[in-house]
Amino acid sequence: MSEDDIKRIPITASSIGIPIPGDPKYTSHRGGIVRPEVTNGQADPLKAAQARKVHKSLAAGGVSKTAGMMIDNVPNMNTSYSTRYLDSYRTSYASGGDDRGGTYDVPTYFVEMNDKNGGVIYWPTTLREKYSWYRYFYRTDAYVGRALDLLTDLPMSKLTLNMPSAKGMTKTQKEEINNFYDHMMEKLGLFDVLRSSLFEVNCIGNTFLFHEWDDEMKMWSSVQMLPPEEVSVFQFPFSDKKRIEYRPERLIGLIKQHEQDSEVSYGYSENSESSLSSEIVDTIPEDIKNMISESGAIMMDSDPMSGSFTYHMTRKRAPYMELGASLLERILVPLLQKENYRYTQLSLANRNMTPKNLIVAPNLTGEELEDLRLQVDLSYLDPDYSIITNYEVDWSQIGADQRLLDLSKEYETIDNQIFSALGVTRELLTGEGAFGGNKITVEILNTMFLHSRQMLIDYVEQQLFKPVAEAHGWYSTDRNGIKSYWYPKVGFNRLTIRDNSEVFDSLFQLYQKGSLPVDIIYELFNLDADSLSEKLESQLFTVKDATFNRLLEEVNLEVGRNLIDQSDVVEKVAKYLKLEYKAPQSDEDLEGGEDDFGGGFEDEEGGVQPLPDDIVDGVADISIDEGNLGPDSTDQEIEEAVQEGINKTS
Repeated sequence: MSEDDIKRIPITASSIGIPIPGDPKYTSHRGGIVRPEVTNGQADPLKAAQARKVHKSLAAGGVSKTAGMMIDNVPNMNTSYSTRYLDSYRTSYASGGDDRGGTYDVPTYFVEMNDKNGGVIYWPTTLREKYSWYRYFYRTDAYVGRALDLLTDLPMSKLTLNMPSAKGMTKTQKEEINNFYDHMMEKLGLFDVLRSSLFEVNCIGNTFLFHEWDDEMKMWSSVQMLPPEEVSVFQFPFSDKKRIEYRPERLIGLIKQHEQDSEVSYGYSENSESSLSSEIVDTIPEDIKNMISESGAIMMDSDPMSGSFTYHMTRKRAPYMELGASLLERILVPLLQKENYRYTQLSLANRNMTPKNLIVAPNLTGEELEDLRLQVDLSYLDPDYSIITNYEVDWSQIGADQRLLDLSKEYETIDNQIFSALGVTRELLTGEGAFGGNKITVEILNTMFLHSRQMLIDYVEQQLFKPVAEAHGWYSTDRNGIKSYWYPKVGFNRLTIRDNSEVFDSLFQLYQKGSLPVDIIYELFNLDADSLSEKLESQLFTVKDATFNRLLEEVNLEVGRNLIDQSDVVEKVAKYLKLEYKAPQSDEDLEGGEDDFGGGFEDEEGGVQPLPDDIVDGVADISIDEGNLGPDSTDQEIEEAVQEGINKTS
């Protein structure tokens, strides 16, 4: 077959079956609804191919779907202050010295597959897109959002300051220094700063904190978190120094617009919008304006010892990398896949929100079929309208439940990947687990949380506390010139996730042994130790005292003993009970040590003297010779023999 033999049909709306008002092939009914004529037989493959081609050409005109996020329209990058130079338009592993390096963070495999499949595979190509997806997943995905909240909230607890003793530090200085740092923490809102920073590190992978220095008070006056999309970092080779550039797009635009308005509208009155812009620009320091005009960015210092600075907190950043990786980076593909599933189900549900009717009436002529269609249309207008036929009609409805996809297995696979990547379990997120069943998982999470706490502690002590100690001269120097700074140690007063009963029992045993102060136990219950101590002291020896009843019991016991010894209460009680009372023997009646054998020899002090040895031997000889005593002798016989022997001996 030659090319001339091929019949070419122009692609028009009528050739592919699009309804056209006025076409005789289409009829109009009530309300001007245009519906095609019912035809029988197989679909024309040529028309189907033409329809697919037209649909593809329409899609190429800019209509696309990106899982509900409007990030297809990439802004123009040709301006002089374009965001193409921002670090957010480079990959996490790009070189900071190359503006174009690492612009696309897409593996070659996906690039080739995307080209071969007509551009149907979506992949975020810039950090700005990735950051948007990370925040979107946190807000919309239940498991991702809950996991990030737990990884942020569980390591955090009430901050404590413990001022250690140092050589050359007096007790007064120790208390004053601790109070000063406590005041600075309260002014900075350090707990909220640390909590927000930990969340950004987990979600985005990076956080940039700008600290403003107060020369008068010699302390940090404020801490501001900068948007990671507008900050660029470059690590100087063979050095610890960093070049941090802050490019606030809106602020730069206001400054440039203000400069242009000042040149163009000189002598003219300003409107309210330009007046507000001028007011904002006037509050910006001149050195920042000049810096933006010259270099297009604000150069931030990274040395805390020199004054105001910017600190870059990262997650899992290698020394040769500039930025950290997000915790969600490892599950970006499964989350995008899950989002496509959700969008597909949503599209199907929207398209099939109104049930479709399938009416089958076999062996009907064209007129009978047209009459049946008219009867069905009339039934839509009147709910009480009845359709009566003398032939077989099968009417069924196709709802959305029959059109939606069964993706339960796919969702379960993706959820398991989320749990593994974030290091959590389903029971931990839903709160249905127990400590005994997930002990290994709990220990792993505790180790992770200890690392997170240590990262925050190092930031507070090294970046915030040490510069303040240097400015105030709170340090001592040894013979080698090494400074030992005086600042409190930061701690957290609560363990993360432990079995509370086991922890409390262990701590209470340490407290009973005198190895733990009671303040630690108070803090575990979020109780103020100082206020509790004041209340306990004020309630001491009152009815609110826990040991007051025990004290009364002991007093009553002692009073009872004294009444028995020094009164006739026992005699009266016996008389009341009609009992015979026998008075106890006094000590005088018991003097001399009288027993069953009679009294002994008393010395001058009233004690009992032992018998002399010669008398004891004589009594024994007389008793044995005369046969008065034997193995079966009674106590009375022994007493009489002894007395007789004493008389004979004496």
